[in-house]
Amino acid sequence: MVDLPRYVHGDQKANGRRYLAYQRYRGTPKAWPRVQLPADPLSIEFVTRVKLCEQLEAKKDEKGWHWHFIDDAGRRHALPDPKDSESFWTAVEKAAEAARQLAAGERKTFRALITEFKASPAFRLKEDGAEPAAEEEAAEHRPSAKRKPGKRKRAGLAKSTRDQYSRHMRDIEEDWGDDPVRSLTTVDAQRAIDVFSELGQPSAGRAFRATLSRMIDWGIPRGYADVNVVEKTEKPAEDGTYEPWPPWAFEHFFENARLGLHLPVYSGLFTGQRISDVVRMKRPQDGITEMPIIAQKTNAVVPVQIHSEYRAIIKATGQEHELLHLREDGEPWTYEGFKTAWQREMNRDVFKRFREERIVFHGLRKNAVNNLLEVGCSEALVAAIVKMSLAMVAHYAKRVNQFRLARAAMKQFEAGWAELRPHVLGNVKVAK
Repeated sequence: MVDLPRYVHGDQKANGRRYLAYQRYRGTPKAWPRVQLPADPLSIEFVTRVKLCEQLEAKKDEKGWHWHFIDDAGRRHALPDPKDSESFWTAVEKAAEAARQLAAGERKTFRALITEFKASPAFRLKEDGAEPAAEEEAAEHRPSAKRKPGKRKRAGLAKSTRDQYSRHMRDIEEDWGDDPVRSLTTVDAQRAIDVFSELGQPSAGRAFRATLSRMIDWGIPRGYADVNVVEKTEKPAEDGTYEPWPPWAFEHFFENARLGLHLPVYSGLFTGQRISDVVRMKRPQDGITEMPIIAQKTNAVVPVQIHSEYRAIIKATGQEHELLHLREDGEPWTYEGFKTAWQREMNRDVFKRFREERIVFHGLRKNAVNNLLEVGCSEALVAAIVKMSLAMVAHYAKRVNQFRLARAAMKQFEAGWAELRPHVLGNVKVAK
């Protein structure tokens, strides 16, 4: 039996269905009318609405009941009669959100900055047929760049740039929404940027940095900050290339990392896919030899093949969820959740060597390519399996081919040494 909060009680309708309601002063002459609540007292919606009920005000006069929502600043928001439960709760939640936005604006938080920025001309979509000058288009990714004399004003953001801004603003609002913009330090910004490099996504890191810097630049003359702390941060490396994981890294990781990160690493090793695609993989059915995915970056179908040991690893998890990669509580990973968890893990002291030697998740993609090349797969086959351009596979293949050629050369050297030795060392004896 669940203990109900104060002023909340249950009742039963004529049809036998039970419901929950909020009613102050029940059983007294000044009792409020009932406010209907969600039927499940363990749901988040129920808990949220009970909390909102604590900020309700109901007064009666000769014209009937008058309802208001009192926000944290003492402002009163008029509400409809709770008899229409849907309209009533829509109005309550709208008033609560408005109050939160007002509070955010007063505190100059990232949530308020994002709201204002999105409503400003700086975020408007480029009009059809209006092409911004090349210098202006480039300036979208160099937020602090000054417009050159004689250039016309921006026609607006290209859709791809606007979508990119929106994507990273969602991340910023989720992580820092209620934090004042002034509280962000260069160190905080750099840590957030570094997450993308750790996951092998330097281009996304550069885009995140540009979005954050552009917003803060826009917010400075509007009182959100005095300086742009992002300007002193480092941009992620342009090449985005990382070394494959050596054996010690796998041994150390599986011995020390949280269990929910293990299978994604195996998936990266055996499939060579990016982390954004790994977390979206579905669990393959028994007997199926491949699990096609749609790559988020290219929107192309990737025919991911299932290696026998990889299948055994998947089966050993004992999970039956539709999605393959789950947290320890059995819920599926989201990309943002995995990204945060990975960074927290890599920041632990036990993974100091990983940080020093730049052992990152994206390096597993190179492991997969190298493994396929080592066993003799052609560059075209490798490109098809991991969905990588032939040019990039060829780049990776250079080093693998060097090692392969070096090993082959040594075998020939060993086989012909007995005949060659007298011509090199003469009658020199080697002490044994």
